[in-house]
Amino acid sequence: MEFNGTFLASIVSFLVFVFLMNKILYAPMEKIVAERQRFIDDNLNNADENYKKADELNSEREEKLLGAKNEARTRYTHSVDEFKNQKSDIVQKAQNETKEELEQAYSNLNNISNEVKEGLKGRMSDLANDIAEKILGYRSDVQGVDNDMVNKILYH
Repeated sequence: MEFNGTFLASIVSFLVFVFLMNKILYAPMEKIVAERQRFIDDNLNNADENYKKADELNSEREEKLLGAKNEARTRYTHSVDEFKNQKSDIVQKAQNETKEELEQAYSNLNNISNEVKEGLKGRMSDLANDIAEKILGYRSDVQGVDNDMVNKILYH
């Protein structure tokens, strides 16, 4: 193999060709590749930031939801307790009114019973005479009615 001027010209022309190709083709392509890589990296960083923001928003939403649930549970419990107290007050009031009405009814019944007993006491001798007349066949006046005995019979 001989090294002559053609070989040297070929090397020089190859180096010029590589230099020109580097300036014309490879440098712009490297620039485009670098820009694309930077674009992809920026988008990945933005995606990561958006993912972190989404996580933060999701965490905030969960906290607010939990807080709302706790507040609703507290309000519900408070309302139930309040209604239980109102129910207790209403039941107590109704029981007191019923007790008063029953006491009034018993009092009225006792008054009526005493009136009827007093009326019967006055007519006791007439009834005894009527019974004696029906049994004996003639009218006989019953005398000496023991009022203590009549009271004992009527009031016990």
